[in-house]
Amino acid sequence: MSQRCEICGKRPMTGHNVSHSKVHTRRRFLPNLQQAHITVKGRVVKARVCTRCLRTQAKAAR
Repeated sequence: MSQRCEICGKRPMTGHNVSHSKVHTRRRFLPNLQQAHITVKGRVVKARVCTRCLRTQAKAAR
């Protein structure tokens, strides 16, 4: 299954691990995806959503 937020489309990013000796090795930064029930066009849908979108949606509901 793809590591992609279904609302904002956030995907894994790439970068480097940097050790104490400054050796750079490749790594991936994965988005923090959670299974959540969200409201889309008045219907409740189960989706894989990043935590940033969950927070934004919770703030909009207030």
